Amino acid sequence: MAKIKKWEIENLSGEKTLCEGANIILGNRIDYLLAAIKTFFEEETVENLHAIRIALRRVRYNMELFPYCFDRKKFLIFYKRIVSLQGISGNVRDLDVLTENITSLKNEKVRITKTVFTKVEEKRIGLKDTLKLELMKFIHSKSLSNFQKMVQ
Repeated sequence: MAKIKKWEIENLSGEKTLCEGANIILGNRIDYLLAAIKTFFEEETVENLHAIRIALRRVRYNMELFPYCFDRKKFLIFYKRIVSLQGISGNVRDLDVLTENITSLKNEKVRITKTVFTKVEEKRIGLKDTLKLELMKFIHSKSLSNFQKMVQ
């Protein structure tokens, strides 16, 4: 069997209705997100955080294609949760990139005070802790379980 490309979704075909397709697509995207979260908790690396960000974008932007296929209230509750996680993870990622850029400048002999590194690191650790807490709440949330039931 040929390897599935990242944009291909198993069990999706032209014979499905729009809402059947939405269920398959979003079920797949949520499974990918949950796997990325699990991997992140096993090893908290910049790469694994980036994988979560990609997974959150895929869930969110695919949700935006199919709002009329789902119960509006449950859909919006879950959607807002995804948007919030996307924002928090983006803030952590921004500080990871800032740290890399500051380090690069320092390696080029640009004078940067230790206070800058310390403050950025403190902020990054605080936001990362917030993200981890929110991810834990998310994977145990009623909004996730309700949405997963809708896409089954």
